[in-house]
Amino acid sequence: MIAAQNNFTFSNDIYSGINSAVLSPTHTFINPNPWDINLASADILFHNNYGYISQQSILGLSHADIVVATPQKNITGESQPNVLDFYNKKNTSYGLFTDILGPSFSISANINKKKFVLGAFTRSRVQSSFEDFDNYFRFGNDMMKQPPVYEMDPFSGKVMSWNELGFNAATAIFPYSEKQWIIGFNLKYEMGMDAVNMVSHQHIKLTASDPPFNPFQDPSKMDIYASNYDLSLHYITNYNFEKKRYEYRQNGSGLGLDFGITMLDKEPNEEQYNYLLSLNMLDLGYINFNKGINHSFANGNKIWLQNNPELQNKRFESPEQFLRLLSKEAYGDENRSFVDNGFKIGLPTSININYSQRIKENQFLNVNYVQRLSIFENSMKKNNIINVNYSVQKAALGYGLSTSLSEYKDINFGGYLRWGPLIIGSENLLPLLFKHQKLHAAAFYMAIKLYPFWDNEMKRHRRQKCGC
Repeated sequence: MIAAQNNFTFSNDIYSGINSAVLSPTHTFINPNPWDINLASADILFHNNYGYISQQSILGLSHADIVVATPQKNITGESQPNVLDFYNKKNTSYGLFTDILGPSFSISANINKKKFVLGAFTRSRVQSSFEDFDNYFRFGNDMMKQPPVYEMDPFSGKVMSWNELGFNAATAIFPYSEKQWIIGFNLKYEMGMDAVNMVSHQHIKLTASDPPFNPFQDPSKMDIYASNYDLSLHYITNYNFEKKRYEYRQNGSGLGLDFGITMLDKEPNEEQYNYLLSLNMLDLGYINFNKGINHSFANGNKIWLQNNPELQNKRFESPEQFLRLLSKEAYGDENRSFVDNGFKIGLPTSININYSQRIKENQFLNVNYVQRLSIFENSMKKNNIINVNYSVQKAALGYGLSTSLSEYKDINFGGYLRWGPLIIGSENLLPLLFKHQKLHAAAFYMAIKLYPFWDNEMKRHRRQKCGC
């Protein structure tokens, strides 16, 4: 299992350039280099409190034989290594976030004697999350019988994959101010690929009973029924279930906006600032899936979920086939649950506040605070983060250490190294290298960039024409 978050330590580097625009649209302006190019970078986040692998590290997974916990045979994560076991909490959450920055660039230009930094980026993102899901599966995980009656709490879950084509611009304002003020924005064209939005609006009543004797059926699996449900499901996918392959095409479109303002304390002709304070609004917008399919299940008949011969061991060719079978169970009509086409999903809107203080030459202490916001209905959710990092930033070399508090409860430690065109880093480094009793998170970040290590503030000052 891999966990990461945008590599804040590298994004606070003054040489991060276009890679930092996705967290702070103004940060490209303080890049000492007149241009930079990102060839490719990748960031992955997976966090959960549902399951773990015992006594293992991320690197060790490549040659480990993982088995699933079987308490009846005393195979558990508490008793031996390399076991996929479960926390079995009342409520569980998980999130998957991947962020790939493709070919992208930024360049400094003087327009009417005023400095602008302009850039463009390509980006591919996937996000999937459930928050505080009522973990009914914990009874099966512990091989316990489900209670006769169970009220399952309301829940929601979302999955979306989308691409972005973004334009970045940043410039200074208030030219006579004692401090330097910078504004920047990213205007993004959003291309939706796949999406699922599932919402349970009220408690679902689940009843369980011992099944009648059947020599061909596991007697420990109880008959489970669902009633008193009010469930909405919206989805669209590029996976071709008949040909069993993914067919890449755009299914939705929208616009996104990132906006930032930064106050910089910096001496004229100095390469580095004294301190920086930045406020950024990220991912304001949504994607409209016009051809998305909508189903609703409410006020229907009791649905037989487990041991139902219509559902058990049946191979479904598509989600639509499964949903129409459920509609037949609920209403006696396979078309009754279908509502209409078209839905919207909001981007994972958040606020990023960044403060950076120079300790001494080339050395900085940085603090990032990311808080998700819910502006649009059915929006994806950003991970809440507080990150503190210390970095050394030179033209051809940068490195640093960081600590992060994810969702205000999970503490992670990491760092990064920028050496020429290669950047590698992690905001949760320890599980990558060392065995953990319960491995459920780690991190890795990598980027390859082109840097012009031949320019700086002093060289540009010397090239200026003077009136002497």
